[in-house]
Amino acid sequence: MPTPRATLGQLTRLIESHLASNLLGLYLFGSLATGGFYPGKSDLDLIAIVKAEIEGGDQLEALRRLHDAFVSERPTWVERIEVAYVSREVLQTFSDRPSGTIAVISPGEPLHIRDVGFESTLNWYSACNDGERLLGPPPLELGPPITHGARRRAVDELLGEWRSRVREPSIAYVPAAHGYIVVTLCRALYTLATGEQATKEAATAWAAATFPSGRRSWTSRWSGTARTSTRLTTR
Repeated sequence: MPTPRATLGQLTRLIESHLASNLLGLYLFGSLATGGFYPGKSDLDLIAIVKAEIEGGDQLEALRRLHDAFVSERPTWVERIEVAYVSREVLQTFSDRPSGTIAVISPGEPLHIRDVGFESTLNWYSACNDGERLLGPPPLELGPPITHGARRRAVDELLGEWRSRVREPSIAYVPAAHGYIVVTLCRALYTLATGEQATKEAATAWAAATFPSGRRSWTSRWSGTARTSTRLTTR
């Protein structure tokens, strides 16, 4: 069975061949870049920066067929590939309030076009600070740096969104999603408290040590995002 790095290389070459001159840069972030990758479970997380945004219709369908064919030939990677295709113009908004649309494929979602959100700010931060350059120039030659304030704002915004998103049927009634929610919140709290990012495992261990049972419940800690972030960062 090919290693994750071999699979990454195959996907990189496929994307490069398909996008040709429209591809400005391709960057790896996430567990494979930071050393927290679990074979058979972890995802491949990529950001592709393009000159012109991926449009709907034939262009989007051709890219969707590429991804469908890739995982059909590698069934162990089904729903374990995440690639965001971001135009350079949209990328420039990540340092403030992300705006515009991106094409993205992620676990549980086929390739589609959607409005960009604050999770893209955090992904870009990871690509610039903990990621790997696969193709193109260093990432900061294409897009803006993400300041501590911008990263904190992105986490605060996402925590606010999660308060309603966790009640959606696609999450609330799916047991497998509950663990993801807990880990995501652990990572968010870790960032608010320390100003740094952590792997899923490290953030979960930190949260267990910081909020042990017997103290105020984790649920109550998460219930007020603004109050929580202020309390944690002023200790």
